[in-house]
Amino acid sequence: MTEREALIAFNRVQGLGPVTARQIIEALGSLAAVFETSAERLMEIPGIGSERALLLTRELKEVSAEEELVRASKTGVKIITWDDEGYPALLKEIADPPLVLYIAGEVAVLDTPAIALVGTRHPSMYGRETARRFAYQLAGAGYTITSGLAEGVDTEAHAGALKAKGRTIAVLGGALDCLYPKSNTTLAREIATQGGAVISEYPFGRQPDRQTFPMRNRIVSGLSKGVLVVEAPMNSGTLITARQGMEQNRSVMAIPGRIDSAASQGCHALLKQGARLVTSPEEVIEEVQDLFVGKSARISASLANPLKKAALKEERPAPVLMAEERSVMANIEEGGTLIDVIIRKTELPAGRVNALLVSLQIKRLVKLMPGGSVMRAS
Repeated sequence: MTEREALIAFNRVQGLGPVTARQIIEALGSLAAVFETSAERLMEIPGIGSERALLLTRELKEVSAEEELVRASKTGVKIITWDDEGYPALLKEIADPPLVLYIAGEVAVLDTPAIALVGTRHPSMYGRETARRFAYQLAGAGYTITSGLAEGVDTEAHAGALKAKGRTIAVLGGALDCLYPKSNTTLAREIATQGGAVISEYPFGRQPDRQTFPMRNRIVSGLSKGVLVVEAPMNSGTLITARQGMEQNRSVMAIPGRIDSAASQGCHALLKQGARLVTSPEEVIEEVQDLFVGKSARISASLANPLKKAALKEERPAPVLMAEERSVMANIEEGGTLIDVIIRKTELPAGRVNALLVSLQIKRLVKLMPGGSVMRAS
């Protein structure tokens, strides 16, 4: 049995996870070795104990990787383990990365610059509109939006990213074939077929429950450089994602709301604990930019090798442009152009052009200048 097959088989046993897998690998040299090890030897491994050793020897006799691999092949699902090259680098850095990821959609999207956008399942109209708007503009600026496909803020986050023709990742609290909520089945399909991914750490057939949802939250934050909380009451599971983001050294941001709104109390608590207050997508981008390449890394890299400066600039993802945005950009001449001239050349309504220029400014492609002119950003 290969190490990859061992990881897939081991992951099928409920109650076992990455911590146990690491303990076994440290003691036996590989996870594959556990399938041929006696219960007595397993009991000697620190942290395993007699109860878990008996569980291992009993359950591992009943599982294999072959069934999962065949089923994945038939359904078009990709399976990657933490032993594979395609495993997302950022996720592998967390304390308890998933042993296995089941992926419907694009594997490569898991390694793109991402921002988690999360919140309550029962948002206010303000929360829904804010989540969708922030997701739309952040995705349009080139960032992947990560969320949990739950009703409410998560749904708005995924929908906003798709509307911007951007990328989004949905992390499930159950297996891919046990999608929850069912009402988001169409949304999940759109995510997987439009350049994003729907993923799960759970083997086929695993139904979501109260334990699996909090567990999936560490993946939402783990795939992302920053966690943005839109609305969350004090008892919201969203605060688990924020806490895990803090533990994973991610930037945690929160959008303020009405002081008399229960849906905003979790956000206000996070702000008191040191989360960054943000009121615009541009502030979110500013916050995560320093995290993609830390300030000290920028200084040391440029001093050690000036040629690395160009590489550092490339860390920011290329923005996604709509056809109208491309038309506006094509009509901005070197040195600047009057907005009235752009309106005339593009034949777009004045209000629409102004909205597009704001979007392009958020994407850091243009600068609005005094006197009603605009120029390309350097």
